[in-house]
Amino acid sequence: MNQEQKRQAQQKAFVESGQELSIGTLDSLGIDVVTLAATTSASNYVQQVFDSGLTAVVYKLNLGGENWTLKRKRDQSLVKNIDGQTSFLNEVQRRCDFTHLKQQAQGGFEHVVDTRYASFLHGVILSPWIEGEGLSRLDESVFRQIFSTICSLEMAGLFEWDLCPGNLLVDQSGQIKLFDFGYMYRFDPKTEFNSNGLDTPMFHGVERFETRFFFDYLLKHSHTLSTQEQLTLYHCEKTCAFEAYQDKRSRLADRGASEAVLSWHDALLNDWRQALKEESALRRLFQREKFRSTLLDMLDDVHGKSCTHYTLQKADYVLNALEKDYGQLKQEGGLFFGDEHCTQAQLLAKYRAMRADAVRYQLS
Repeated sequence: MNQEQKRQAQQKAFVESGQELSIGTLDSLGIDVVTLAATTSASNYVQQVFDSGLTAVVYKLNLGGENWTLKRKRDQSLVKNIDGQTSFLNEVQRRCDFTHLKQQAQGGFEHVVDTRYASFLHGVILSPWIEGEGLSRLDESVFRQIFSTICSLEMAGLFEWDLCPGNLLVDQSGQIKLFDFGYMYRFDPKTEFNSNGLDTPMFHGVERFETRFFFDYLLKHSHTLSTQEQLTLYHCEKTCAFEAYQDKRSRLADRGASEAVLSWHDALLNDWRQALKEESALRRLFQREKFRSTLLDMLDDVHGKSCTHYTLQKADYVLNALEKDYGQLKQEGGLFFGDEHCTQAQLLAKYRAMRADAVRYQLS
């Protein structure tokens, strides 16, 4: 088994064992875990309900005179794969990790939400309520906060796969808060690229943000942001990413990271350095990474059978790019997962069929 399969088998075995995993306490809040787990929209301490999550329903509660966020596990996850089915367990595990990391006074986690209480068997996670909103504007401050957090996570051996719009908030003072960890897994940053070990070097923290958030943001704002405005924002994003990864590479070297990990960082930084110096190189990298991220995000939706109308927009973009830019994508290494060995006609047929799957897998 590879690293991913081992992790999935371990998570599945834990679920089937019936073991409890919990952290924190409900003391002084005037509620017990059984009542908390039975919370519905009709409960008298519920102020708001957010029912759009794929694995949990979120409630705003008032308990003990304070506002809290309750994440209550759905009976059935709407993501129909093993990672979706075990994501709540994974989140409770990460809540335990973060509680311990913060107790050790390690810096770098100020943008990670605190946890008051979590119980896997009862299916509840309670956190302080964040007065904020979804991240709707991207700028240098946002990029630096996100990338510093990503690097702190990875240096602590935690790899976040799902930096999507629904998992990031900005509070009233402009501070980013990361509050969902259902797809954050452990790994060794000194010897591995991510939680898949050395098997999938294309996945890394900045790529995950670009795939799950940044290029999704550009797609949704394509009618209000010109191509040049998108490139300007991309240049800002890449500048912040470059500086964050330079620092991470230095820290990894100080910790004795393997040659494979250091060389991988060097190659990535060299690509980014060239793109930041020359506009034509920036445009080529932008095209390649936009295709990469849009395709990966579409694949995530289809494989999880959790598609929306945005999935169809991404499929249309992929098909259009293959029709117009197949030669350049192939020449510059922009095709992957075996697609680099396929003809243009084969890829168009493959992704037209996948678009049809996305139509069938639309969430109601």
